[in-house]
This record gives sequence, C-alpha cells and structure tokens, in this order.
Amino acid sequence: MADERTKYDNFELLVERHRGLIRKLCWWHSSGEESLCDNLVQECYLSLWQHFNTLRPGTVKLQEAAWVVWQCRSVFSHGERKDTFPLADEGILDRTPVPNHNETREILDDLAQVLTPDEQHLFSLMRQDLSDLEIAERLHLNPRTVREKQRQIIEKLRQYSNNQTINRP
Repeated sequence: MADERTKYDNFELLVERHRGLIRKLCWWHSSGEESLCDNLVQECYLSLWQHFNTLRPGTVKLQEAAWVVWQCRSVFSHGERKDTFPLADEGILDRTPVPNHNETREILDDLAQVLTPDEQHLFSLMRQDLSDLEIAERLHLNPRTVREKQRQIIEKLRQYSNNQTINRP
C-alpha cells in the first residue's frame, strides 16, 4: 500500500513539474480549441499514468521532459483516441485547421538535407508516423537506440532551424 502511495506521489510531482509543457503541447496540437485541448491534456495524463512504470528512476529533468513529450506524442499520433473524444462526434475536429501538407513536406525535405543518409532514412520512417517499436523492428535496432537517434535528429534539426532563423536577412 505504501509503495502505491509513493508511486502516486512521484507521479504527482512529475505532472506538477511538466504541467505547463503538457498544456502547451496539447494547445498547439488542438490548434487553440479549448475543449479539445482540455480533453487532450486528460488523455496525456492518463497515458503518463499508464506508462509511468516505464520511466526509469533517477532520470534527470531533461530526460523526464523528453519522456513526457514522447508519451503526449503517442496520444496525438495514434488514431485510437478519436473515438474517445466526445468532440469528434460534434464535428469540432472537422473544423480544426489542416496544415498545407505539400508545404510541410517541402520544409521537411529541405531540413532532411542537413542529415546524414542514415539519419535521413530514420527521419523518413519518423515522418511515416510509425511507432518507435515499428521503426526499431524495421531497422533491427533496440527501441532505446531508436529513441536516442530520434532525439539526436530532432536536436540537429532544431539547431539548424534556429541558425537559419538567426542568419536570415
């Protein structure tokens, strides 16, 4: 019983530390739709609780934040959630602005040019919205290795993107 209470207390601390991050991710993903954002936040909390035992004890805050982002990402990217949202039945999801996919594809293709061929291959699998496990199986790698390589790719693209923004006239 005490062990379960400790787990709950640790989970509560995790949520408190990353509440703002979770809310921002959900706000961005819901395109500012308040009701959908609230539902996504709850789905993220549920996913975090369900997978809390996969978070290694003693991780640093940055690793913890990355784990939170990946858990939220899985909520957003897997279609299994749509039928759990009452808003889906009301047509609110249909009113969410859809990005121009051709423009997004071109931007991602341009960004991929700064990656090595191996990184480009992994990045193309990431863009297919495959799970980490599916990517690991295709590449015959450990899922932890895949997650680390994904983190490195995202960081490399973030740095490149930031440099391009700063260097623009």
